[in-house]
Amino acid sequence: MKFTVFSTLFTLGILLWGCSSENVSGGNETFDGNVIGVTQKGPFLEGSSVTMQELDGSSLAQTGKSFKGKVINDRGDFSIENVSLDHPYVLLEVNGYYRNEVTGKKSNGSIFMKALADVREKSNVNINLLTHLEYERVHTLMEQNNMSIEDAKRQADHEIFAAFYADVDYDKVECLNIFGNSEGDAALLAINVLLLGDESDAGFMERFAMMGQDFAADGVWNDSLLKIKIADFAYKSNRSGRLAEIRKNIESWKIADVPAFETYVNRFWANQYGLGKCDASNLGMRRLFIDDSRSSAFQDSAFKCTENGWAPYSNNEVYSKSVEEECTAENEGEVKVVWEGNPKYGYDTYNRCESGLWVRGDISLTCDTTGVQVGDLCRKTGTINIFQAGMNVTPSERRFAYVGNGVWEECDGLTKITKECSAENVGDKEKIVYGRDDNTLSMYYQCSSDGWTEIDEATFYNCADSVSVSGTCSIEIDGKMVYYKYDDGAILVNGVWMNGGWVKSGYDPELGFCPVIYKTYFVSCGEGSEFNCEVDEYNQPKLRESGWVNYYCRAGQWKQSNVVPRQYTDSRKEGLTDMEYDVLDLPKEAKVGDRVGGLLETCWYDEELYTIGGWGVYDYCLSRNYYRYRENGSWTLETRSEFEDYLSSDHLGCNAETEGEKRYSLPRNDEPGAVYQCVSGYAEPVEYIFNHYEKK
Repeated sequence: MKFTVFSTLFTLGILLWGCSSENVSGGNETFDGNVIGVTQKGPFLEGSSVTMQELDGSSLAQTGKSFKGKVINDRGDFSIENVSLDHPYVLLEVNGYYRNEVTGKKSNGSIFMKALADVREKSNVNINLLTHLEYERVHTLMEQNNMSIEDAKRQADHEIFAAFYADVDYDKVECLNIFGNSEGDAALLAINVLLLGDESDAGFMERFAMMGQDFAADGVWNDSLLKIKIADFAYKSNRSGRLAEIRKNIESWKIADVPAFETYVNRFWANQYGLGKCDASNLGMRRLFIDDSRSSAFQDSAFKCTENGWAPYSNNEVYSKSVEEECTAENEGEVKVVWEGNPKYGYDTYNRCESGLWVRGDISLTCDTTGVQVGDLCRKTGTINIFQAGMNVTPSERRFAYVGNGVWEECDGLTKITKECSAENVGDKEKIVYGRDDNTLSMYYQCSSDGWTEIDEATFYNCADSVSVSGTCSIEIDGKMVYYKYDDGAILVNGVWMNGGWVKSGYDPELGFCPVIYKTYFVSCGEGSEFNCEVDEYNQPKLRESGWVNYYCRAGQWKQSNVVPRQYTDSRKEGLTDMEYDVLDLPKEAKVGDRVGGLLETCWYDEELYTIGGWGVYDYCLSRNYYRYRENGSWTLETRSEFEDYLSSDHLGCNAETEGEKRYSLPRNDEPGAVYQCVSGYAEPVEYIFNHYEKK
């Protein structure tokens, strides 16, 4: 049985754009009638050729039957008349010039596009970008998965649309029309604009051909660089107002009402930027565009959900990409401390969840605002990395004052001084106090020719003029005694080396003054040594006469020592000079060049050391001197050049070939030895080598 479908006159042009036609019932395989539709890149121009090939229903092979038609107007309408088919499946191909949606002008070159259709269901078939992509994919599905045409078209349509808009309701792709009024129609016009972009006709066809091959292989748009490039075009067009110009260009053709394609252009770039939805549920929330390909001009840009959709957002903030947890309304205000880099050269970063973004800040973000008042004080001390620890760097304390609304500002007393500094009052002093109760900070300033200048507490209270004993100064401040000791050597104050000055100290009647600074002095590494040894002066233990307990000075406090140099406890030391004692246990037998530490020790306390297992606090002792075995059978102190040779040979090279291998570094006179393991190109410490130690 045959059936016939009659078209109306083409003057009733709107009917050409519909996808519905007289439906047929049950199993007929032949077709007689006219096939009509619309060809659109933008609309193909009048005179463009349209060819239709009959296809075998099971293999899509051409049967040899061919019919020709043409585009009959600049709206893109076409008609192929007097069609007689034995099989209902056809391949339609249009070739010609088209109207460019982006520029509004006619194309400079011709293009071609295809469509696959079953004319049993409808004799009205549209040819567009998506039908072309569908055709290539259907071929692959039928060949590789042995699918029917109907199932292959259904899957191909879903895959192609999902590549652009996974949540858009659409009809079959051959039913879509860029001037239609459905959601799918508006999305198709947006896709036309997106794929065309700023490309030339030849550039567009090359892009389109590559996409066809990409989709045909696995139904997935795999070209992430192209997607980002198109998304950047869409975003720039939205920001610059170019989408409004594109709409005017299309409307100037006076074909039909133009659907709201802008919504889908914007949805595309927002999805590619990973911003997600923007509606009443997340108004005001912000998102950061993280481009893994690093190809976008707008990578690391922030966006805010507004009533008009996602909009660029800038507030001179730095946003973190290192926090794995998403910033949501549920964890608003939460602070995350994240270590970045590697253990040797890494550092802590501080990040607070604010309206959808992790905002990078300083350590003040970790200050607790519970129950605080404006002016209250927060003291914070950061962490250090392995490299800094090896350099004996002490993390400095930072002080912040609460200014309200969850914000802490670094203390700067100058901002609180209201008194003018002039020539008439040079020498005047001012004291600024932050905090309350037992948590206060005093900052001191003096008027000079350079204006208000910060001075130390000892200068403010005139320690230099006070009655001092052996360079000490005792001051009563707010009912408490404060002690200072003058040091005329090189001292480290707040990270700066100074040539002498008053140093705040703890004080004990028996043990004496304990400065809050780190100070070193140099002693000879033994008779005949070519260089000096650096020793922490205040870390050397002292004996409390009232009880046989050793103490050491640390940051202004006397602390009981857990380990002491063995020369303090070894009964063999009595009656011997240091050097006589130092060599008591040197081996009797050795080979030339062997290196051994002597008995004299220096100890370190409360030292933070890192291993793969994490940070630990140690008290430990190391040999003060190291000896080399000579050709004449004697031990002598190693020379500076030998020591430097030892350092240069102590190379812990790690690379892909040595991954997992262990390296050893022997103790030095100021640094413990260690067992290192090669991990991802770095030598990471597994354990340390001491003379003796205690881990706290």
